[in-house]
Amino acid sequence: MASSTPELTPEQVFDLLNSRLADVIGAHGSWTLVRRTDADTDEIFHAMLTHQIASELTQALLAERSALRGEPVPEPAALSWIPAPITEWAERDAVVIAEAPMAELLDTTDTDSNEIVPARHVSAEPVRLVA
Repeated sequence: MASSTPELTPEQVFDLLNSRLADVIGAHGSWTLVRRTDADTDEIFHAMLTHQIASELTQALLAERSALRGEPVPEPAALSWIPAPITEWAERDAVVIAEAPMAELLDTTDTDSNEIVPARHVSAEPVRLVA
């Protein structure tokens, strides 16, 4: 006669799910349930939260079943690794910014409205403001 694989009873499944849901949305849970209204349009948030709760419930069931069978607990359904950043900040010390006198950067002598113009328009003549 073959030995049967230990399984969770319906009562154990209910107790486990009830406990995990209480942690999330119970009287002292992390979230508060509010009945949806017509003004509720945050579908992405609700989809992500639903996925998170389903992932946590699945992990709890798999962990409990593995413990019952004496097996190692499986990795969570979500990422089991931390992704590397897509971009990295440059070190501030590695960037060298040459300082230039303001007169080399700006010139207002060739405009009537005293607007700022690029340095390529700077003449060798002294700056003269006209009112």
